[in-house]
Amino acid sequence: MVLSAQATDKGVNRATRALFRDHPTPHAIAALGVEGLCEYINTIGLYPTKAKNVVALSRLLLERHGGDVPHDRAALESLPGVGRKTANVVLNIAFKEPTIAVDTHIFRVGNRTGLASGNTVDAVEQKLLKTVPAEFRLHAHHWLILHGRYTCKARAPDCVHCNVFDLCAFKEKNV
Repeated sequence: MVLSAQATDKGVNRATRALFRDHPTPHAIAALGVEGLCEYINTIGLYPTKAKNVVALSRLLLERHGGDVPHDRAALESLPGVGRKTANVVLNIAFKEPTIAVDTHIFRVGNRTGLASGNTVDAVEQKLLKTVPAEFRLHAHHWLILHGRYTCKARAPDCVHCNVFDLCAFKEKNV
């Protein structure tokens, strides 16, 4: 997640395939160092800063958490390059907590559809947590991301093929 800012999932996956094969632990990444990590991730945007954060994050995981990813929002957010969205993804995917990570797609979908309107990602997250039934929160952010990525696209929403067309508050629907 720390590597994904301003990069596509496809690009991050391509760049990290060899990295995680060769250096699968925080200890191995910390030992690799910033320059060594840069060699693996230099196809990802902002890679020098990301490499610095990932190496520092790996060292802190070793020093503070015995090499394990903490199951605590505050501890996660104290790590370099980890903000609320990344912490939510880790809590949701790794620890099965029913959180909702709000990215640009979810922010757009929440506001455009009226599902969770808000001026900030935190406001949209809080409204989604109130709106989305508890039994769906574990996977809700995945569904909303995919809806925003492939149907409720930023420039050309595909309203004709939208599964929630009749519920959507978007005034400029493409029909």
